[in-house]
Amino acid sequence: MAKRLLTLIGFFMLVLLAACNAGGDQLPSQVNSANPIEWDRNPSTVVFRVDVTGGNGDPFLARNDIPPCTLYGDNHVVWTNELGPFETQVLEDRLTDDQIRQFVNYVALNEQIYRYPARKDNEPASAVTPVVETLTLFVNGVNHVIDAFAGWDVDYYVRLLKSCKDISIAPALYEPAAAWVSVQSVPYDPTSPGIFWDAQANGLNLAELAASGERRWLTDRNVRVIWNILRTSPPSVQFNEDNLPYHVTLEVPNITRDSPAAPSS
Repeated sequence: MAKRLLTLIGFFMLVLLAACNAGGDQLPSQVNSANPIEWDRNPSTVVFRVDVTGGNGDPFLARNDIPPCTLYGDNHVVWTNELGPFETQVLEDRLTDDQIRQFVNYVALNEQIYRYPARKDNEPASAVTPVVETLTLFVNGVNHVIDAFAGWDVDYYVRLLKSCKDISIAPALYEPAAAWVSVQSVPYDPTSPGIFWDAQANGLNLAELAASGERRWLTDRNVRVIWNILRTSPPSVQFNEDNLPYHVTLEVPNITRDSPAAPSS
């Protein structure tokens, strides 16, 4: 009886919040006591994401980027912890449906995410692309994306990021077993740290891959080796093969922001 009462209270709160959201997106009309919060179960679907986008950084190096926290359709949550300068820890967990529904209710009711619109595109254009905090919630067929131009509280983004990380009760360190590797030839930069790379010993020729201009799907030890280098180095780290410098990127499906899907078997 108590559980049913709480469900009815939650429903009426959703209705009340939707009625108060004039000027912004409404709560999904499908969210009610008879049809609870649902989401696309595809492992690549972003159900919730806390991110930072924009800036005039190198698009190639951006392939290495991992959003601060993402919840995917298969209940997989992935987030990062900055342990120190150029030392990023990546963690993951698998959640229950109840955990996700409780989190979505918190985001929708307590944090009132549907009150805020995305307003970045309403800002004047500039030569420098602004770095913008963004939040995404995609449930019940409504993909709601908002940004820092929406006028949220000064600590709103930080609260939502912490809440996303705190969904997990059994976090585990993440390390990929397979990934897309790309290589780009670059001018030597004496201010960037360098990693000596022996093509023959590692079984991966950077010059050859750079010349191809293509991604290569790897499943060997090089995935772990490159992953650990990138997580503990500045973004501009250079791999030195035969006295020639290269940038290397590692894209992991459903981990890095824009990775292609894994090749079909």
